[in-house]
Amino acid sequence: MDRKATLKREDGLWMLRRMRLIRQTSERIARLYPTNVMETPVHLCIGQEAVSVGLCRHLRDADKMFLGHRTHGPALAKGLPLPKLMAELYGRTTGCSHAFGGSMHLIDLEHGLPGSSAIIGGSIALGCGAALAAQLGKNDYVGVSYFGDAATNAGVFYESMNFAALRKLPVLFLCEDNGYSNVMPKSAHSAHDIVSVARQFMTTLQADGTDVLSVYEHTGEAVAQLRRGEGPVFLHCATKRWMKHQGHEACDIVDNGIDRERDCPIRKLEAFLLKSRLITPAELAQIEQAVEAEIDAAIQFAESSPFPDPSLLEVS
Repeated sequence: MDRKATLKREDGLWMLRRMRLIRQTSERIARLYPTNVMETPVHLCIGQEAVSVGLCRHLRDADKMFLGHRTHGPALAKGLPLPKLMAELYGRTTGCSHAFGGSMHLIDLEHGLPGSSAIIGGSIALGCGAALAAQLGKNDYVGVSYFGDAATNAGVFYESMNFAALRKLPVLFLCEDNGYSNVMPKSAHSAHDIVSVARQFMTTLQADGTDVLSVYEHTGEAVAQLRRGEGPVFLHCATKRWMKHQGHEACDIVDNGIDRERDCPIRKLEAFLLKSRLITPAELAQIEQAVEAEIDAAIQFAESSPFPDPSLLEVS
């Protein structure tokens, strides 16, 4: 693909700003988390921003996306307002789940986030269910099952792909493959090749999950197929997790091979946009500063919001 000839400035700026929002929010969370102001575990996605952002540029609010437990980045990419995310992390009633869900159970019906699951593989069948509902109701939306590589060991992965293929459901199975189940590499927990298995059921695509333009290109192809009614698609995005599985600390797995310059999706997009003259250095700085101000405002909103009252648990 001749990216310079095909990428519109508005698309490039949208993806850069959304990745910046996810990255800078994650970095702020990492600094705040040790101070115990947050009422929930956190699973940060620093280094993985390209996958959700490249996808969500092609999705509409009506499209239903179901997430696992690493939720912040994909939820923000899909449109979850940052103040609602921050308030949820702070355990306040103004959070997207009214403080009852926490980091791993985000919901935003307005932007096509019916819910997320902390169960490994818990999102997979739900995306199929949304796609089935769209098909039966003749509704113009698609389902997205968003999961990690470890979830492909679960039986629901095979069952869902089989059902989706049989019914030609408009569902995208997106595997965000960072190579680890917590700290266990794929070689230690999986005897199969993920892409080879998926290829038995449906169209299978592979993108560079550290390059948002690669993800953008392949998800565009996948979502277009879904909207044409041509059946499900599996998309594999190999990426790298810069942080520990859970918490605020950097990944310390020796074999992970992280290079924060070479593997940085933000640096890659910034370099491309500058080289293509789609952005100026001054605009890059303005985006970064504007995102910081947005994060400040979201934190202020969270801190000024009330904690839930026990009476909210009463069943009438």
